[in-house]
Amino acid sequence: MRQDDIFSKLERLLAAPAPNNSCLLPGAVGGVIREIAAGLGLDCAPIGSTGNLGITIGDAAAPLDLLITAHMDRPCFRVRDLAETTLVPLCAIRVPGENYQCAGMALRFVEGRVRVAAQGELRFQANGGEPRITFQAQRGELRPGDTVMMQAAPRLRDGLVIGTGLDNALGLLIGLLSAQALREQNLSGRILFAFTDQEEAPPSGLFGQGAARLAGVMEPPRLGFINIDAHNAHAGHQPGAGASHAFVSGNGRGSIAPLDRQAQAEKLAAELNARRPNTVRLNYGYVSRSDDMLLNLWTRCLGLVGAPLLNAHTTEETAALDDVAATVAWVVVFVSEELKC
Repeated sequence: MRQDDIFSKLERLLAAPAPNNSCLLPGAVGGVIREIAAGLGLDCAPIGSTGNLGITIGDAAAPLDLLITAHMDRPCFRVRDLAETTLVPLCAIRVPGENYQCAGMALRFVEGRVRVAAQGELRFQANGGEPRITFQAQRGELRPGDTVMMQAAPRLRDGLVIGTGLDNALGLLIGLLSAQALREQNLSGRILFAFTDQEEAPPSGLFGQGAARLAGVMEPPRLGFINIDAHNAHAGHQPGAGASHAFVSGNGRGSIAPLDRQAQAEKLAAELNARRPNTVRLNYGYVSRSDDMLLNLWTRCLGLVGAPLLNAHTTEETAALDDVAATVAWVVVFVSEELKC
């Protein structure tokens, strides 16, 4: 898997608008996902009226064995006061420092498509509590009801990609490439890859609304689910050292993988790293809450997989391209073993 091919696909995903609860609309990221999937020989289609996309591997008429999820949407903001150009976040956000500025864009549904209505500067100013968020349009015009997102063209430097939207374009690409690799394995069993909307949900802690709608229309899979997302990097999990495989989310308030799956991951990781060094590192800490929180109420979480990411929810998000290929290799091994259960 060449770095230039990985970067080319990431560029396409990152360039597409990914507005909360609107990712399947024409002009948004859902269309790009379906195009990339088609190029990989995969059939990617909406899952009923849930606002999500899905790829089935195996016999589509058979009972579902395993669900694998990755979210499509990115952090978004809406206009709070047009006169003061202030915004309200539609999701939990992280603000680096007391005065952070970055490029942004305002999205609007016009003539049947999601379009960029304005480009300008986003500013986050700390004020002893919740940050004051403003958007100053430099091209186009901000209007009530517009959805605002960060904007930055990705840069490639020494094997690292730097930009915004890697949370969760990394997860999307890993999911797509894993689906292609697993289809070629001709494994027994049925797998559904679900690309969910509205993971970046309101900052009240209710994450995973698109995943909750998915669970509302499906029978629980026989084995459970695996979540793919960008994982916040920390001292033991920096970009460039392979995939991150975690067992607990949400500071102990989210998903917890069963102990047998943890033992299985430990054994498989040792074997795979011996053959392919720096493929995966086991993450015994907590990872961020995601779709897993609500899915875990419906079926079992078998593992939380991701590529390590620095500076999440900024325009300086940083990840290693080699980690994408490593994470795909890990997903294929872990899923293949799961289907034997």
